[in-house]
Amino acid sequence: MIKFFRNIRKKLLTESKTSKYFKYAIGEIVLVVVGILIALQINNWNNEFGNKRDEQHIVKSLNFEFKKNRVNLQEYIQHHKKILSSAKDIMNLIGELKEILDKYNLDSLQAQTLDYRTYKPSQAVVLDLISSGKLNLISSDSLRAKLFEWSSKLEENQENYLTLDEIGQNLVLPFLSKNASMKNIDNYGFLQWNKKTKLKHDNHNMFQDIEFENVMDNQSWAILNHIMALEGLENAMDRIIKETNKIL
Repeated sequence: MIKFFRNIRKKLLTESKTSKYFKYAIGEIVLVVVGILIALQINNWNNEFGNKRDEQHIVKSLNFEFKKNRVNLQEYIQHHKKILSSAKDIMNLIGELKEILDKYNLDSLQAQTLDYRTYKPSQAVVLDLISSGKLNLISSDSLRAKLFEWSSKLEENQENYLTLDEIGQNLVLPFLSKNASMKNIDNYGFLQWNKKTKLKHDNHNMFQDIEFENVMDNQSWAILNHIMALEGLENAMDRIIKETNKIL
């Protein structure tokens, strides 16, 4: 093609048709520019198509990851509501007579109040988006904002868990270690001892102690606060799932 244009220019110059030569040269330049613009536009279309395809894959992966996390989170919330229920049962038993206390498995109730756990959702897709810089491929400003909200809620939840764990480590466990049998309590936890302690002790006394009531009150507050943070996470998840469903 280039050789063809060159031959035409050479012929026009040979025949001394300068004006026609310049007109032709200008036309040739215009054609080249148009060709370049078309090529650039096609390249842009290809890039846009590729970005759109990548965005769909990202959004689909986010949708799947958050739906899976939501199922796990709901189970986690229910687990901690049971913990709170056990803590409330203990609070209601504080101050009761021995005859009433004997109707309950106090060690089992206490073990349940200690079975709190940190929540760590799958974040493979979100972390990959951040580390790879692909977050900008998401065209929805609303979805990007909700992902940032999710990260903030996750940090808030971790702070609430650390508060709960701190109360457990610094208040609850030290009190129980002095006033109850940890072996008997752990018999209903991970250790699952086959036998109770052989040492003589009576955990009924601590149910008449104001310090125990205060300790359990603090723990109940921390558990409830943790549940509220988890429910905030669940709401953030729901908004992300709803937003991704709009795009898919």
